[in-house]
Amino acid sequence: MHARAVDLDAVTYTDVLLKAWKKAAEEKASRALLHAEREIGTGLETLIVLDVDLMFAGEWIGARGDRWTFVVGDFLFGNIERLRNFGKNEILPRRRYVIIESQNEGRLLQEGFDWHVNAKGLHEITVRVYPEIPRTTLRELGSDIADTFDGDLLIGSGDFQMISGAAHAKQVIERNLGMPFGSWIAQPLMGSYFPMYYAAYQDNLPMLNRLIRMELIRLMMIPSSLLEADTNAPLSFVKSITEVSVMAPLKGIAAVFVSLLWSDGTPWSDTLYVNYEQDDTEPDDEDQAIIAMLKQTFEQPPLVLLQKAASLFKGRELQVERDNSVIQHLFNETLPAIMAAAQPAMKQEIYPLFNSYETSSSIDRRPFGFYTSADIELAVLKGNVSEIGSHIILRGFKKAGVDAFDIYADLYVLFDDYSLSFKPAHHGPVWHKKLYDAEITGEDIRAIATQWVEHLAKLITRQIDSMR
Repeated sequence: MHARAVDLDAVTYTDVLLKAWKKAAEEKASRALLHAEREIGTGLETLIVLDVDLMFAGEWIGARGDRWTFVVGDFLFGNIERLRNFGKNEILPRRRYVIIESQNEGRLLQEGFDWHVNAKGLHEITVRVYPEIPRTTLRELGSDIADTFDGDLLIGSGDFQMISGAAHAKQVIERNLGMPFGSWIAQPLMGSYFPMYYAAYQDNLPMLNRLIRMELIRLMMIPSSLLEADTNAPLSFVKSITEVSVMAPLKGIAAVFVSLLWSDGTPWSDTLYVNYEQDDTEPDDEDQAIIAMLKQTFEQPPLVLLQKAASLFKGRELQVERDNSVIQHLFNETLPAIMAAAQPAMKQEIYPLFNSYETSSSIDRRPFGFYTSADIELAVLKGNVSEIGSHIILRGFKKAGVDAFDIYADLYVLFDDYSLSFKPAHHGPVWHKKLYDAEITGEDIRAIATQWVEHLAKLITRQIDSMR
């Protein structure tokens, strides 16, 4: 099995820890935890969530029947007092759940919560879990009207465009992540904490990636209805989350690369576009307390604990290595399509500000003009290409009262072993990310084109400000 290189701290993610996580994943595939006949001693360090304000690093001691036991480590959110009182006087008991990041696992909790201090002076807790909720299929998800990346309805050939399967599932994930938790009065448990997490941690991506992964697990494992008979979770068609990577924002929309397995085990990955702007509703006292807690946590050293609970599972979706035919298609078709999609906005907003402009392409930082068509094909097929790019020079800014200047801008596609990324600079933010076997859709092209125009506008504004 091919595996993505782990770009995190090798001291934290030792071989022993990685092997323990791999072994636990294999055991889970062959034994249902709820019906285990003997106690499972995993000794597995992981991140455990009991509520938005109760999250800690811990060790999973094991499971016997419906009872799961953990040793509590350092808290990320909450404290021992909050833990000891967990479940008492809950207004909405259906919110009580447990989520275990390393296992891609989440369950609703039954009544009963026990804790004690063990011989080592550490708190041990035992919770009683309900059975895992049923998984649904993409076919059962049905179909819906397609949205554009920024939320408008997609119309083609004079009618609304319909989507189903993975495309519809992607849209459902985007909508659930972008809906602030509790914002729908009729369904107060619908929505997610994504907008709140993004507002608090957008400058700390390792932290944000972990939190969003936990939120996706909650949405795929925990029902959102107040009715006990309704056991369907918003994302019950997802089996597991392999990777989450937040990228550069666009007009109040966060780009989030996600790799996952559908409920039937089929791997999938793509870039989601999630609204992170919360509504204008004034937060109540409970919301204010949660926001204050998040801000306080953000300033404290325990942020590093989330890195200890990172997901390191390597699924089949990571087996597709660099594909030279994809690289060639990107150079010949995709980059030109992005530039073409940007042209209406460029002609209206950018070009009128300058006397002239020049565009060019490159392979591995060498201008296209130095190549023949045969040279380009040979370079790609040899597998030596690490990047391709489109470039523009805007010459002679002509606004009255400002000295003339030129703008140079780049759009790169960088190639890793298993994925490709669109970026405005080699060390800049990632705009979009794909695995080699994932299609770059028309909506992807329009989104990247929009980011390209916004990027140019920011460069121009920055240059004007620097000259004042």
